[in-house]
Amino acid sequence: MDDNRMTKIGGTCSILAGVVFLISGLTYFLFLAGKFDWNSISSISQYLQNVPLASTMWSVVNQGAALASFLAIAGVIALSDVLKSADEGFIRWTSTLAIIGYTILAVSNVADLYQTKRMAIGYAQLDKSAQAALEAIGIGTLDPVLSLRFITIGPWFLAAGGSSLRGGQLPKGLAYLGMVAGSVALLVVVAAFLELQALIPITAGMAVIFHPIWLIGTGIILRQRY
Repeated sequence: MDDNRMTKIGGTCSILAGVVFLISGLTYFLFLAGKFDWNSISSISQYLQNVPLASTMWSVVNQGAALASFLAIAGVIALSDVLKSADEGFIRWTSTLAIIGYTILAVSNVADLYQTKRMAIGYAQLDKSAQAALEAIGIGTLDPVLSLRFITIGPWFLAAGGSSLRGGQLPKGLAYLGMVAGSVALLVVVAAFLELQALIPITAGMAVIFHPIWLIGTGIILRQRY
């Protein structure tokens, strides 16, 4: 495939990824965040029963994030092709980390949708002893404190922002935004490692805002300039 054509496709995919991530993130904060105890199947089950739109919104959040992750990978590939002339080895490494991170994000969201949600929906049909056993086991997730996705995607934002500051491939404002987004992503990892539970929602919320803006902005530049 022609490099210029891949850049255009990657730019389009990056824009779409940003829009879908924004919808997914806003839906999460409006309908799911703080509404129940994520560690309690009973609490999740009760919320799904009491709020008619909760199940639909859950699907929008998880399916949207999974779809956006696959679209974002095309954006990573296209942007890395533009940036690699300046720092080829570093860009190749961090872009590969980002692809791994988006894959983790997609898989964990699909797993949450089909494991946690279905488990919570079926919880009410179980007898008391089975409910108690399920509650004691708890909910398993691939990335419980979000650290895997942020420790792999964060370095890519930092590298892309820093490289484009030196090389001028992106506008300075967008390059700085990439560095801020990368720093916030790594702050989520630090907060999780130090068990600063109050800080995790704040940093994760900032990432939800900066991440889509970065994807949409870089996508527009890829389509206009390259």
